[in-house]
Amino acid sequence: MATGGPFEPLLRRLLRSVQVTVERTQPCQARVSFTVPSAEFESEFKKALREFGQNVRMKGFRPGKVPPEVVKKLQGPQLRHEVAVRFVQKAYEQAVTENKLRPFQHPRLDIGEVLLDVDFSRQFELNLRPEFELGQYKELELESSLPPILEEEIEAAIEQARKNQAHPEPAGDEGLPADGMALAKVELLHQGAVVWSREGLRLSPQAQIPGVEPKALEAALVGKRDGEVAECPIHFPADFELEAARDQEGVCRITVNQAYRIILPSREELTKMIGAADDAELRKRAQEGLEKANVELENQRIEKELIERVIAAHQMELPPGMVEDQTKARLAQVRGELEQRGLSGAALDAEVQKQEAAAAEAAVTGAKAYFLIERIAEAEKIQVSEQEMVAELRGIAQRNRTSFEEVRDFYQEKNLLQQLAMEILERKVRAFLRSSAKLVAPKV
Repeated sequence: MATGGPFEPLLRRLLRSVQVTVERTQPCQARVSFTVPSAEFESEFKKALREFGQNVRMKGFRPGKVPPEVVKKLQGPQLRHEVAVRFVQKAYEQAVTENKLRPFQHPRLDIGEVLLDVDFSRQFELNLRPEFELGQYKELELESSLPPILEEEIEAAIEQARKNQAHPEPAGDEGLPADGMALAKVELLHQGAVVWSREGLRLSPQAQIPGVEPKALEAALVGKRDGEVAECPIHFPADFELEAARDQEGVCRITVNQAYRIILPSREELTKMIGAADDAELRKRAQEGLEKANVELENQRIEKELIERVIAAHQMELPPGMVEDQTKARLAQVRGELEQRGLSGAALDAEVQKQEAAAAEAAVTGAKAYFLIERIAEAEKIQVSEQEMVAELRGIAQRNRTSFEEVRDFYQEKNLLQQLAMEILERKVRAFLRSSAKLVAPKV
């Protein structure tokens, strides 16, 4: 309902109060009706024509001297619509202020045609925030402890660090080793015809291809040199994209374009890479990293359990359609993920249908969490600052290797800044719940 353009100076001061009626149709919904007498609407329309003519430059007329008749001919319909929009906005503001409503979102209203010499009457539905008493959310008691870091965990972390620093080298005449990696072309054949093909895949002998026995794949790939072909049986999954091949036998053909062995740095080399003085410092850093990770995981667990307990302790009506919209959005995401995995047709529809109950339950939980987080933030005066928004956008830009300006413009164009602010607010409220909780040692 925002307005703008050359009409804004006039429309900001738009007129007398609109006669507004508000009816609470549901606990979280109100119907707003209003009427503007045709004489008043036409009076405002004429004022809009005059003011537009005084503020616009038009060829053939002196500045500020464009006659209303000319403005009406050229800009009449658009200006008439703008006047109508401002009356709707006025009705919305009056309804909210006079009835102390707390809308969840602005109404969606198709104004339609605004007729001449007819009262301008419209009505729209307002979705409202639920009204509920905020119960206990601070000083909740929760068991929490951090397990000690074991020696084998430290060694495993060091080994993983070695793998993270590994680099590939051509396998040469020895062919692809069991722990190596190949750039390959993968083809699936049904009745001798290729029904699926991908080029340039990264593939290891330990990879999993749906319908192919892991041991058969490993046996077929190990030892293969550049340019060689490996074949092994495949049983096409029941959800395979080609219906004729589903639950049928076929062949998985892999052309090894380049075979590599993976070279891991030695423990001494890793020590130097990270700037540690010796093996003892290497172990110390590994332990510190594990402890930090454990703390982060435990904090996440605590926050999740606390918000779940707060949600369970509060009952509330939710805005009509909100859960339905959120459920549809979740199911659309599920459908997209399943389609990417190759599911289609009746099998896809059946799988999506299986997810409906879980999606609806998640939508209810998400909606309740949204309003609870909002209310707790209001009660505790937790806010999101402009600096926090900028820092979040910079972080997104860095992770995506793009500029801050590009990320900022994208979020503005897609109207995602409010959603981003809510995500930051949720993190802050979750952290507040954790900091205010009473953490006790588990009972033995």
